[in-house]
Amino acid sequence: MIEIAPDRDPLVRWALRAPGARVWRRTDAVVVACADLSHWDRLVINGEPEAVAGLLRQVLGETGETFRPFGTEELVTEIVARIPELEVSATFAWMETTQPVQRGGMDADRPGGVNRGGHSDVDSDESHGLGLGRRADVGLGDGGVLTGGDLRPGGPGPAADGGVTPDRRRETASGGGVTPGRRRETAPGEFSGPFWLGIETWPEVTEMIQEAYPESYAWPGHPGVHRWAGIRGADGELLTVAAEAWSTPEIGFMSGVTTRPSARGRGLGTAICAFVADELLAGRERVALLVDYWNTAALATYSGLGFTTRRVAAARRR
Repeated sequence: MIEIAPDRDPLVRWALRAPGARVWRRTDAVVVACADLSHWDRLVINGEPEAVAGLLRQVLGETGETFRPFGTEELVTEIVARIPELEVSATFAWMETTQPVQRGGMDADRPGGVNRGGHSDVDSDESHGLGLGRRADVGLGDGGVLTGGDLRPGGPGPAADGGVTPDRRRETASGGGVTPGRRRETAPGEFSGPFWLGIETWPEVTEMIQEAYPESYAWPGHPGVHRWAGIRGADGELLTVAAEAWSTPEIGFMSGVTTRPSARGRGLGTAICAFVADELLAGRERVALLVDYWNTAALATYSGLGFTTRRVAAARRR
């Protein structure tokens, strides 16, 4: 039984508040077109399958070839059965929480793992994971948790689209942040952060992602990618990052989670995700991300942090 709730479906509500969203409605069906929503041009769908299929045929004729249907796995499967020119391109998990996360988690720092934006049975040209790029997070932690009191910095104010307007402030964090050129002394094995990074660190973040996670969907300075959080090692090296990207006023979205291969297995991925999730939840109803089913370690980590799972899928023209 497919739930018909266009105005309550978080996928539809996420898309409706995205910049430039276009909406088509019929009785028992809605399609929302959004360009570059978590890397892809998407047609977010909800409603009764036959009604959605009829509406989607119209929308496909009015949008470009790059737009892809996106919704619950059950609904996308039903739509593909009714529109032969479409095929399922990927299935993955939409994970979300409406409560502050439980800072724990399980081992997800797997060498070679990736967190893109997340799917299972992903084809070569689309994957989502953690709201990242095309594969799932390479650096979700082993359950270690950083301490040090309240780690929330006085971050930049919200932008009009629900994200954050980058400014040129230095890195700050009451729980151990560092200021470029004036780094806090740390004992061997100690970490600084997590904290929000300043815009001046974006070249450093880009270099790290190029090395550790080149298939990421989220990159510094790209449209929809608002800000980055990070954790540094005792020597000041950036070890783990995660982005706020494609957030709306109601739904915070996390992406681009990346951990250096040399730093995996220390719980840093878990710590950065817990920090970003709690930060994005402030003033919003929920925090979400996308993750591949094959990335079982990432799925376990997010479940351990209190995220629930909804099976979703994308389709494309044959």
